[in-house]
Amino acid sequence: MGKKAKSSSSKSRGSLAGTTVVRKSVYRSPNTTTLEILVKKIGEAPHDKRFVLKDGRVLKDLVELSHALDHMSDEVFNHHVNASKNDFRNWVRDVFSQKELVVELEKAKTRNDLQLAVLKHIVRETFS
Repeated sequence: MGKKAKSSSSKSRGSLAGTTVVRKSVYRSPNTTTLEILVKKIGEAPHDKRFVLKDGRVLKDLVELSHALDHMSDEVFNHHVNASKNDFRNWVRDVFSQKELVVELEKAKTRNDLQLAVLKHIVRETFS
């Protein structure tokens, strides 16, 4: 059997909240290519800036926000997002300073639109 050739590249980016650190390693053999990706969490809100939902659940990052949007009641959602406010947009703006995501959250008209914007942001930050 032949040796596996390793071709490695890495990319690291760092800042405060919203940070993604990615390390990519590619391993090649005659019939396969394996890509390993190590991803650290996308920024976590400091303890004093975590988002507390109306039902008492606490969100610490954008992944948890996406999950919560999928599982919260209409009552909780409508408490945080309505014609006069968008608490999720404000939290992202004030805690994570993610301007592009804030713009997308402002455009969102439904809970699904909000969740999709958050998920797209997570993917962009993770794999760009």
